[in-house]
Amino acid sequence: MKIYFKQKLFFRSFALTSLLLPVLSFYQPMAYADQVPVNTIASSSPTSKAKEHLMAKLGNLSFFSATFSQKILNRQGEILQQGNGNLAISKPNLVNWKTITPDATLIVSDGNTLWFYDPFIEQASAFSLAKSIHNTPILLLTSDEPKLWQEYNVIEQSDVVAYGWRFVVMPKDTSSQIKKLTLSFNEIKAKGIQLSEFSFEDATGQISQISLSNFNSTVKPDASLFTFSLPEGVRLEDKR
Repeated sequence: MKIYFKQKLFFRSFALTSLLLPVLSFYQPMAYADQVPVNTIASSSPTSKAKEHLMAKLGNLSFFSATFSQKILNRQGEILQQGNGNLAISKPNLVNWKTITPDATLIVSDGNTLWFYDPFIEQASAFSLAKSIHNTPILLLTSDEPKLWQEYNVIEQSDVVAYGWRFVVMPKDTSSQIKKLTLSFNEIKAKGIQLSEFSFEDATGQISQISLSNFNSTVKPDASLFTFSLPEGVRLEDKR
């Protein structure tokens, strides 16, 4: 039983690190490779124009909710982990990221603190949002702050017919753990522009691919999704 528990704990630790690495990229700083592979960019526009185009699309998404499926792949393209869950975002800086499989976990940004709750080990971690936001590209989805966008370069892929629009976001900070954030949009008749997929590539070459479904940008997520109360008996690791 002890051996099984240790194996389960080790596997879960690996799984959670893989699933949450893109969101908590400030947690363990790593080296940053600033080159984008040539074969990933078919056609691009200048950074300033691409950034304006991306900001305009995100500017139309004041809030949204969706279900997601996620794959974690290594540099060789082998699947390391798969999962699914629910995502809700509301500006400014509110996030609820709930993983259902392979294990239940929760990430909540209440606008001041970024909370990570793991029921299995009965532990919650609290991070300062102000300190993490500049190193966490996914939070660009929740902010229209010009100073934040100055920390990133943007390239637009202009000939991706299947996706509609695709943008590659790269941090200027050489210490950022995330090399690249890719955002894909499509337009659905009567529903407007929707975020359909996003992916992260970290400094090790590991890629996290998130595909969205049941995308809803017409009904504002309930405010209760963006609050977190420490459950009784759960240990708090406060890193604020």
